Amino acid sequence: MSAALRRLRLLGLWIGLGLLAGTLVAAVVPQLAGCRTFTVRSGSMTPAIETGDVVVTRPISPLDARVGDIVTFVDPEGTGKLFSHRVQSVRVLGEEVAFVTRGDANTSTEHWRVPASGSVGRVVYRIPKVGYALAWIDSAAARLALIAIPALLLLWAALVRIWRPTNAAPTGRKRSDPGRNRPLDGEVSL
Repeated sequence: MSAALRRLRLLGLWIGLGLLAGTLVAAVVPQLAGCRTFTVRSGSMTPAIETGDVVVTRPISPLDARVGDIVTFVDPEGTGKLFSHRVQSVRVLGEEVAFVTRGDANTSTEHWRVPASGSVGRVVYRIPKVGYALAWIDSAAARLALIAIPALLLLWAALVRIWRPTNAAPTGRKRSDPGRNRPLDGEVSL
């Protein structure tokens, strides 16, 4: 393999590792700061947020939400699903805050309320398409692969070490102990 090809492979490896590390930092570090991450499973916010993106949300008071913000909230119809949609209007009604939200690609709106002392998630940023990888990792096949592939690589490395041919001694020299064939004191060598 030429030196240029080796350098190109090494560069590709470092770029790939850098992208992987950057993505992990962008998805994991916010959780340490109290944010939450969610995988988007529908196209209701296209083109701002695409299916398969991961959104990072920061909890805020409902009173801090503004028209135009993208907020994450529990489905007002009681399905338990989370939606991330754009705020169309916010009104304070006594001890509650009433929201009207709509997905950018939707034609219908959602009307819902949250206690003024509660919280909603404001989308801080998105990580494009990472949700597809996270969904794959969550599958049974991926879990098996994440265990089997490293195990097979370790087995392969061990077998290569065991079966690797030993280096022969350079020509013209014997690989024996020079004192091995000498007679012991008091013995006669024939």
